[in-house]
Amino acid sequence: MGIITNSEKDGLTNPPGTPLETTVVVSEIGSINFGETFKQPLPTLNQAIMTGNGLEITAVVLVRTTLSANDLKPKINQQFTIGSYGENQLQFFIYCDEEQLKAIIDSNKITDGETVDNTYQVFKVEFTTTDETGFPTMPEDIKNKDIFTGIDVKLEHIKQVQTFLWNIDPKTSRGTVTTVQTTD
Repeated sequence: MGIITNSEKDGLTNPPGTPLETTVVVSEIGSINFGETFKQPLPTLNQAIMTGNGLEITAVVLVRTTLSANDLKPKINQQFTIGSYGENQLQFFIYCDEEQLKAIIDSNKITDGETVDNTYQVFKVEFTTTDETGFPTMPEDIKNKDIFTGIDVKLEHIKQVQTFLWNIDPKTSRGTVTTVQTTD
């Protein structure tokens, strides 16, 4: 995640979508160092499985920090979209609020203010959604029911998900799309 300067502070931007009220489980996987010149958000790796409990998402994210998984408290926003080929799709934005972002930035500094190194910690972020806020609904009053039918889009109609690691400064990773699997 990027570094915020005083001149950029007014430019903080929360991601689109509806904040999810869900339990987010974060675990550490490892770390990787990309060298001194590489400093940008990296794309997520994700998996989506439709279960009886809802849509379960697992995303692997890389964050430039020395914080542990116990100290990382990501938030998730969800947004309904249509995929490139007309599929029902959910986008998930994994992000931290200003306080958490400051802790991430501070974790990368030593006494003189220089960045410790360019090591990215690899975290697995897991959460489940049953939220259908913002999903399309059928028209209220269909007059020609012999010709047209209506449909309310439900969670089970979601065919793919896209996840982003969103930095509220607001540099953001490229979204990664995956097909929703079922447990059948």
